[in-house]
Amino acid sequence: MEKKRKGKGDRLFLERVFQKLLLNFTSWVNRKDASGKNIFQGGFLGLDNISVFNRNENFGGGHLDQSDATSWMAMYCLNMLTISLELARENPSYEDIASKFFEHFLYIADAINHRGEKSIPLWDEEDGFFYDNLHFPDGTHIPLRVRSMVGLIPLFAVETVEAEDFEFFADFRKRYEWFLKNRFDLCEKIASMKGQGTPGGV
Repeated sequence: MEKKRKGKGDRLFLERVFQKLLLNFTSWVNRKDASGKNIFQGGFLGLDNISVFNRNENFGGGHLDQSDATSWMAMYCLNMLTISLELARENPSYEDIASKFFEHFLYIADAINHRGEKSIPLWDEEDGFFYDNLHFPDGTHIPLRVRSMVGLIPLFAVETVEAEDFEFFADFRKRYEWFLKNRFDLCEKIASMKGQGTPGGV
């Protein structure tokens, strides 16, 4: 925004903010993914004010997989990807970090939709909606079929990478193309991974 207003962006500020966000992101990943499967839980990570109960509670040893918390983390990945690419314009080492956040986004997106035979996706195919899922220590689970903002937050995890960026960031493009070719299982649920947008279109 500052670059648009003044003709020059504050790169130092962006870099400082990025370092702090990196610590924050790592903290959430390490503390709020109970099963280590890129599905997130817990309190302020999601929308604490819209739940039917206190989401910070210990559910008798169980936990609540949250659609909104998981979606926030997916969006967080895309925000960090965008910042990384901006910083990589002057420091190419940030391309590696951009690739890391791109890959992490794909793993989260895969997790929220499906995780293989033993998984319990947050997406409900019959209802066409995302729900939280309450897990108990004995392995049983209950999807919380409450239609609220929780199920809409996945729509926030959207980012556009411009065609010229793929030309400029050759290393990032190479890793991106590798994933499209070799990990189609992670990319198939993501919209518009190959399609090019129409300039000026909707």
